[in-house]
Parts: sequence; C-alpha cells; structure tokens
Amino acid sequence: MKKETTRVWGVRAGKSGRAHDVFIKDSLVVLEDDSMGDLSELEVTRDAFYSKYRDLHPDDTRTGSAGIAGKFFRFAFEMKKGDLVVYPALPDKQVYVGEITSDYDYVADSDYPHQRTVKWKYVIPKNEFSTQARYELGAARTLFEFKRNRDELLRRLSSDGVARFKAEPKSKA
Repeated sequence: MKKETTRVWGVRAGKSGRAHDVFIKDSLVVLEDDSMGDLSELEVTRDAFYSKYRDLHPDDTRTGSAGIAGKFFRFAFEMKKGDLVVYPALPDKQVYVGEITSDYDYVADSDYPHQRTVKWKYVIPKNEFSTQARYELGAARTLFEFKRNRDELLRRLSSDGVARFKAEPKSKA
C-alpha cells in the first residue's frame, strides 16, 4: 500500500444501517437513490451532476443539492480501484476496512443501483480509535473522504493485532 497516495473513503449503509448485509455479505458498497440513473452516462464534471440533481429536485436548497450531487460524482468518478474504504457499522459498532476492487457499476433493477465491489480486509472496534477519528467516522455524510485521521488508520493497519476480516459464507436463499 502506497501510504502517500492511498485515498480512504468513508461510506455509510443508509438509514439505520439498512444496507449492512449488502456491504458485508455481498462485498459491495452501494448508494440507493435511483433518480440520477446511470452515473457513467453523465458528463464527467461536477457541474453536470449538480445540474442533473437540481433538475430532479428543484425544491432542494442549492447547498443541499451540491452535497448530494457531489456524493454521486465522488462515488462514480473519484473513488478508484485500490482506494481504501472504511465502513463504520451501526449494527455491531465495528469499523470495516477494505479495498475497492471495481469501477463504478449501475444495476438498474436493484434496491442499490450504484455499486462498487470491495474486498473487506480488516475489522476494528470503533472504540479503539482516537476521539478525533471517531468523530470523523461519525460524520453525517453518506460518502466522504476520510482525511483528517487517515494516518492513524494506516498506522493501525500496519501494526500487529489488527483483526483480519473473515467473510461469512454466503447464504443459500
């Protein structure tokens, strides 16, 4: 892992951790709002995303629209294969750390149409992070770059004693 260039993204699993099982069992990070359609069909500029979102949600504030449209832009075009992702899970108070392993994918007939695959590598109890890192992990945003405490996370990952993630067997439904 190239410490200087590794970007770390924080991602949430929706209200009350609704997509937790999708994240962990299906090895995906996802966004659920389908109103934007296939993000790869939009021009690769923030302005194109802002414009599309404002057209769909004309009553939203300009600031709110920019934040939400920016989330979709980051998910589709700024996240890259090889970047790290941290998922502070509500259900079990663990922080899952993985590596993005795919480009953006749009799955139209899904509850979570905006997807990226991830290989989960580590799981760390949230209470083992510094207060500042816990605050950053607790940010209200769905998708954010984990910057201020990135070095703390990378140091922790390079130390002994960090629990490796063990995937649960996929259920046979």
